[in-house]
Amino acid sequence: MISAEHEGWILLLMNVLMIEVRAEKFFSYCNSVMRDPDNFRDRREAALHAADIVDRIRIDEDIHVAYLQCFISELRSFTFLGQDGQRYEGRALIDPVWEAMIEWHAVTQADEARAQARTDIRARILAQPNGARIMAEFDAAEGLATAAE
Repeated sequence: MISAEHEGWILLLMNVLMIEVRAEKFFSYCNSVMRDPDNFRDRREAALHAADIVDRIRIDEDIHVAYLQCFISELRSFTFLGQDGQRYEGRALIDPVWEAMIEWHAVTQADEARAQARTDIRARILAQPNGARIMAEFDAAEGLATAAE
């Protein structure tokens, strides 16, 4: 529909937004770990300092999230002239791509990362002298975790 160059830029910016959103989740997680008084009991001051640094990074990143959200939202309101000479509503172009991007970041990529991590963990465990036994315990624990969900 639209030029490959324009499509590439839109995809890039959508992907950057998704990365920023994931980073925000990670910043939040780091802060909750570092600010929890039960963690780093012998290094509370350093943990709180680290949380403050993460907060500063978060504040710096907020503007990136805001302008990308605004930009992508605005694109939905545009009318694009396709290479075929037809006009296309922005939401008809943006929404399916955005939904696919969310699926990739939230499900597909997470599943692939989980599978790769499991492969790596398995190799490390099996390299140990009692690796087969440990792996059996690991698999059993995974079954318990799955059942609890």
